[in-house]
Amino acid sequence: LGGSFKVVMTRNSDTFVDLDDRVRIANRYTSGVLVSLHFNEGPRRLAGPETYYWRTDSYSLARRVQRNLEAAAPIEKGNRGLVRRRLRLTRNPVIPCILVECGYLTNYGEQKLLKGTAYRDRLAQAIASAIRDQAALGDAGMGPLPKPVYAPPSTSRDRRE
Repeated sequence: LGGSFKVVMTRNSDTFVDLDDRVRIANRYTSGVLVSLHFNEGPRRLAGPETYYWRTDSYSLARRVQRNLEAAAPIEKGNRGLVRRRLRLTRNPVIPCILVECGYLTNYGEQKLLKGTAYRDRLAQAIASAIRDQAALGDAGMGPLPKPVYAPPSTSRDRRE
């Protein structure tokens, strides 16, 4: 993000950080956004990015990120695209929050792309551009916002969809 934003990492190695701890970390930055980055797995036929959001205040950022990733990703087959889903990282923080699946590691073609730093850099630039646009433009140009859905905070006991 080129120094225009403060970036806070919840971890700097391949270690698990409890989801509720991630929410607590995010909640320390009341003027921030939470963008949780992941790589997906699933049936080998699936490929492409997916962006999850739950709250209305996160919709435009999620839509911008998904649009930019779709433009950057050469492979897209059967993925879910932009998805409204109540997860701990899309519901519980007090700041706008999205979860991004950058691609499917179980898809052979996408796995080959994701191994390359140039492709991962292209995805990172797409996400960074969406964050910059959201900060500059807010919800402008993103169409009508979805209606709010009132639901309790997500917990580890929630049924998986």
